[in-house]
Amino acid sequence: MAAKKKILIVEDNLINREVLGSILSPVYEVLEAENGEEGLAFLKEQKAGLSLILLDIVMPVMDGYAFLSRVKADAELALIPVVVTTQGSSEADEVAALSYSAADFVSKPYRPEIILHRVANIINLRETAAMVNELQYDRLTGLFSKEYFYRCVRDQLDAAPGKMYDIICSNIENFYWQAVFF
Repeated sequence: MAAKKKILIVEDNLINREVLGSILSPVYEVLEAENGEEGLAFLKEQKAGLSLILLDIVMPVMDGYAFLSRVKADAELALIPVVVTTQGSSEADEVAALSYSAADFVSKPYRPEIILHRVANIINLRETAAMVNELQYDRLTGLFSKEYFYRCVRDQLDAAPGKMYDIICSNIENFYWQAVFF
């Protein structure tokens, strides 16, 4: 059986944390922080393996917007999707959250089925994007993979069929083994 994916809930209200925990815990491993500062401390210690963050905006110590700014400023943490939860449900609240790079916005009161589906969709999208990124780049060199390079060249050629190009390409298929033995 595969390990449950981890979700961090950053919420100052104990009841809201418990409600979210009860919705998510049958499917996910739920971790909790009471405010943005505690959430950041947790992320610095255990960012590996975290699939998603559920974040309240209105909190003491460090509000959700300050938390989002700090998370998005860190290249590794910025890869973790954040879903904002807040009492406000106005368009302005939603736009503000999304402008801080939140992946989605969920208003209170919580609707369990919607939360479960949104969380699952966002996690699946992130995992798919990570797999695509792995396929696009060679792990050893950090350059485009051969297949992705060919696809980019094909797209470029198709976009301008009459245009002439000069291409220099080198196939370093056995580069790793040569580098290891020398």
